[in-house]
Amino acid sequence: MEAKITLLDLKDVRFVLDANGKQAAVQVSIKDWKTLPEYLEEIEDRAAVKARIARLRKWPEKSGALDWQDVQSQW
Repeated sequence: MEAKITLLDLKDVRFVLDANGKQAAVQVSIKDWKTLPEYLEEIEDRAAVKARIARLRKWPEKSGALDWQDVQSQW
């Protein structure tokens, strides 16, 4: 099973402050930078699944989903 990525996996994050002491930018290591797209994809995938499940529950006939019992023999 694939490990899930979380923001806690970002180990080397630095905040750059402006002249007023407010956070103005973020600096991350190259390793963490390369991890971010995978993390963002995971979030997008979860959101897509939640939306699809809601659509299936609200409009099962209009969702375009097929009943597994009807198509199982084709696999």
